[in-house]
Amino acid sequence: MTKLLDMAIAALNQLPEADQEAIARLILQAIATRQRQPPLANASGAKSQIQAIYTDGACAGNPGPGGWGTVIYFTDGTIHEMGGAELHTTNNRMEMQAAIAALQWLKQTGIDEPVVLYTDSEYVKNGITKWIQGWKKKNWKTSTGKPVLNQDLWEALDALNSQQVEWRYVRGHSGNTGNDRCDEIARAFSMGKPPQLRQQPTLG
Repeated sequence: MTKLLDMAIAALNQLPEADQEAIARLILQAIATRQRQPPLANASGAKSQIQAIYTDGACAGNPGPGGWGTVIYFTDGTIHEMGGAELHTTNNRMEMQAAIAALQWLKQTGIDEPVVLYTDSEYVKNGITKWIQGWKKKNWKTSTGKPVLNQDLWEALDALNSQQVEWRYVRGHSGNTGNDRCDEIARAFSMGKPPQLRQQPTLG
């Protein structure tokens, strides 16, 4: 596999930079799509309940190369991890993308029980729980009349959000296991070094 990857990278390096970026984006999108597939039921045939969801984003340079990480903990002790990257982005966009990935995954599972989603971004938590209604009423303008930044991602997050989700803030780098793992995943992706992710089998 390593030899095959080396050959692919060598071939990619022969292409113009624009083509390299386009192919890299397609690969990252394919990886993220596969990660978001819902897990199988456990050995007893019953779906394990979600204990908590954690999300985080990272960006080198801000703007610059970025990554996001999402970790879902289940009551039976199993864990499902996801992550992805963007070649040119911001930290806030990666924080939002991690939450979007979590809610997309949740929608695909068909799970309708209440879930708690933890983020260390007050921007994300306050935006989706407090500010977004005012932005929409003002046609996506802030209180000062300026366009809302990251409108595309706010619209995506708003469309996926529901009363099923309880948003909670967790302070970053505070020793919280879920937050620390998300940070590790996000940073690794932002540096172009995707980590090994713990993932559950997917539905056929």
